[in-house]
Amino acid sequence: MIFPNYWMLFSILFPMTAAFILQLLHHFAPSKTGGWILLSCGITSLLTFGAAVSASSGVRVLRLGGWGADLGILLVSDPLSAVFLFISAFGGAAAVWTTFSNISKSGPTAEQWRLCGLFFILWASLNGILTTGDLFNLFVFFEILAVAAYVLTGASKTREALEAGLKYLVLGTVGALLILLATSMLYMGGGILNFALLSSVVGGIPRGALAVAAGFMIAGLGLKMGMVPFHFWLPDAHSSASTGVSMLLSGVVVKASFYSLLRVTTLLFPAEQAGFSIPDTLLVLGLLSLFTGHLSAQRQTSIKRMLAWSTVAHMGYLLIGIGCASPLGVAGALLHSFNHAAAKTALFLGAGSFSTLSGSKEWRSFTGLGRRFPREGAAFLLLAASIIGLPPLGGFWGKWMIVLAAMEKGRWMTAVAVELGTALSCVYYVPVLFRLFSPRRSEETVPVGVFHSGMLFIALGMTPLLLALFYFVPSLYEYLIAAGEWVVSPALYRDAVLGSMVP
Repeated sequence: MIFPNYWMLFSILFPMTAAFILQLLHHFAPSKTGGWILLSCGITSLLTFGAAVSASSGVRVLRLGGWGADLGILLVSDPLSAVFLFISAFGGAAAVWTTFSNISKSGPTAEQWRLCGLFFILWASLNGILTTGDLFNLFVFFEILAVAAYVLTGASKTREALEAGLKYLVLGTVGALLILLATSMLYMGGGILNFALLSSVVGGIPRGALAVAAGFMIAGLGLKMGMVPFHFWLPDAHSSASTGVSMLLSGVVVKASFYSLLRVTTLLFPAEQAGFSIPDTLLVLGLLSLFTGHLSAQRQTSIKRMLAWSTVAHMGYLLIGIGCASPLGVAGALLHSFNHAAAKTALFLGAGSFSTLSGSKEWRSFTGLGRRFPREGAAFLLLAASIIGLPPLGGFWGKWMIVLAAMEKGRWMTAVAVELGTALSCVYYVPVLFRLFSPRRSEETVPVGVFHSGMLFIALGMTPLLLALFYFVPSLYEYLIAAGEWVVSPALYRDAVLGSMVP
């Protein structure tokens, strides 16, 4: 690959630049704005995909300005970040396409134009989170992402959206403060912020200080990913935003917080130094998230709110996977991250389209829409079955790997809890599917209109089948296990990054 170390830099610089260049292009040629937005989306997705491919073949380290790791800014991509860069590449593109593909020849609407620059700023900061090798820059990228996400959440200007954006702002600021406190404590103890160097000296930090820093960091990142008990903002934000924003927030943004939690806890808080068992803590929080999310989703009549609570539950599966503290558990969490990103991105697109067609966000109003749009209905059925975890779809294999990892560690009740989550998912997804494919009564009004981004939705609807096939490809399974081993062995990351700094 040409310039393998620079793809991650390009994936940050281009969307950040595009966010401002598009403003100028819109001023001079508003009728061509839609084409420029989609072109920028395609290039950003391609650059992000290139960064993922480059990282999947080995560790990439880029020293910006030529400075060393102790003073300079490092960008680092490895097999772990590669998985989430793939998610960013397709998830960001799907959200931008859904939002801007229907721009008329006269130019974007006022609402679309408000979202344009923010989408690309968020995408750039997202890629920055996935490639930074520095703890403070991780905080900076999170703040850039958060500001864009707050505004995007309330961009529709409805009362619900503005309230959700305010909640997101307040709680997101609390999370940022906790992350900053943890960063400050680690800097005072280790005198460095680079991940690799700090990981090598973290043993010299007093155990009590390290335990407090670990608690702050888990709480801060857990709040940003919607982990129970810090999840209160997520259902409102994800359900009140426009469809494209909901796709981005639920499918992609929360995965960046999960990636950061996985990266930071394994590198900087080893179990023998942190003063308490971080894997056990994450396991308990994962179980709480799983059951809270599933039980709360069963009570929802709004389709998007139901999907948002489902996201809380699936964050629980990811936490259980890394809480197993084994290569198999981490591999299962990575595979489930990819499947959840694809399925939930598509489900929010389907939910938004069905809501528009029926004129209501209530899923009980979807009667017969699956019959009227058979291809889209079949795709929604496939995606729901995958997110539930039915074999042999892609959603099953990630959960199954987590179950095997739990049994491997002797945590039989955890394994049972994961399987019980599948049954709880059926309780609220099956009635929605039944409603979609039920015949409409003669007195009910037949909705008019077309399914928005139908071809994109059908393409995303095929991902559960694709992921199911991928599981049987030995190279992919071996890659996931290797990524899991990479995560649970911090010395591999340290040696790779610090070794690259030797002339």
